[in-house]
Amino acid sequence: MGDLEFKVFERESRKKYRIWMIPLVDDALMTSRLQSGKILDVGCGPGLLVKEFAQRSKKFQVVGIDISPYVIRRARENCQGLKNIVLKKAAASHLPFDDKVFDLVICKDSLHHFNNLERALREMYRVIKSDGTVYLQDLRRDLPWRLLKMAIPPKSLFQKLQYYSARASYTKKELTIILKALGLRSYAIKTRQATQKLRYKYNKAGIDFNQLRASFQSRYVAVIKKS
Repeated sequence: MGDLEFKVFERESRKKYRIWMIPLVDDALMTSRLQSGKILDVGCGPGLLVKEFAQRSKKFQVVGIDISPYVIRRARENCQGLKNIVLKKAAASHLPFDDKVFDLVICKDSLHHFNNLERALREMYRVIKSDGTVYLQDLRRDLPWRLLKMAIPPKSLFQKLQYYSARASYTKKELTIILKALGLRSYAIKTRQATQKLRYKYNKAGIDFNQLRASFQSRYVAVIKKS
């Protein structure tokens, strides 16, 4: 992703912060049952997800990595003043950490950017603790047609980014094949459901339910546990 594309992505991430970040952090923490510990965000981008985790609790030590020096500079600017955050330039395929050091590894909408997804997944699995969790979210190439056609033809640079990202991403079947090939056994892949319970919860938080449902339906979540 070039600097111009990143700036567009950061702008849209801020506009859609409540829809993209808050429900994701809620689900990741509920799934992992994490109340304290070390969290790694792989492909952290502008650091908004890192910041959301860090602000939830001082008991979280949050590390964000990204391959781009420019992106890491922006993330540091966005996370100023938070002492429980560390940001590093690093590649997902060569994580600069010892084995079994993180309680939760999260990767949001980045899998389709990795040149070697298998190597990146192996690295994420390597650095989680024996009772840790890898939480992955990415766009679906097999997303419902009614959602895909909203971006055809792309009318803005952001729509182009979303459209081509969706076309470059994986299906549930493809990701299942990759995880099996890596020898992983304890995992689940799902599309999150926008339930009435969530409607009530997030309406109170000022989150548009229809936009939330579209966000859920256009992405899958894969949860990997150490076995």
